[in-house]
Amino acid sequence: LIDLFLSDEVTETVFMLRKSKRFLSGLGGQNGDPNAQGAKEEFFNADLKELGYLPNRVVPQQSRFELKRGSVIPATLITGINSDLPGRITAQVSQHVYFSATGHRLLIPQGTKLFGRYDSKVSFGQKRVLVVWTDIVFPNGSTLAIGGMSGTDAQGYAGFNDKVNNHYLKTFGSAVLIALIGTGIDMAVPETSTLATQDTASDATRRNFAETFGRVADRTIQRNMDVQPTLEIRPGYKFNVLVDQDIIFPGAFGG
Repeated sequence: LIDLFLSDEVTETVFMLRKSKRFLSGLGGQNGDPNAQGAKEEFFNADLKELGYLPNRVVPQQSRFELKRGSVIPATLITGINSDLPGRITAQVSQHVYFSATGHRLLIPQGTKLFGRYDSKVSFGQKRVLVVWTDIVFPNGSTLAIGGMSGTDAQGYAGFNDKVNNHYLKTFGSAVLIALIGTGIDMAVPETSTLATQDTASDATRRNFAETFGRVADRTIQRNMDVQPTLEIRPGYKFNVLVDQDIIFPGAFGG
């Protein structure tokens, strides 16, 4: 009897533990991982499919005139950036860029032009503009399409950061206007009429005007509160183009 009692007690304990585990796992799906640590671990381990030998082999150098991925192309912005509208931008290479292995053969000379574009979609609190470079135009007139290589600031951070206008005056000014208009409408609209005090024609007119004006003003001011920040990058901004694919040149420039 004692053994039977203990086995029943153990069974009930195991059942309760499993039930608690299911409950906690349910919470974990909602609020158990507020910092998304699981997603971060997934990202970190995404390339670790299998332990052991890598399936890839060492690829030998294809040319004596290569610019390897991971290299940077120093440059200076010629045209400015304003995130209110999308647009194209140009820049100029500010230093000679040489063959990656030896650092001797000139591949991209100083003064070479860069052509690219920027992303004008800016979220609230964003301070950096996403920039990609698509073409290189050499001083001799030849061109090279480079896809969409990203631009980083001089310290290597992704995107460009210069001047930020969060439109605080417009946003908070609009909030104050909404509050003032709401108060004015409450004061302008007469109290609800009863059988003893019927609305006069002037009261009805005043109420209709105040309510209509309030709706229109609220919609107009609400648009001002939803305006995205404006990010501005001034001409002369120094940055790097991060090379993310190996580039093979026909030879040393001018050689």
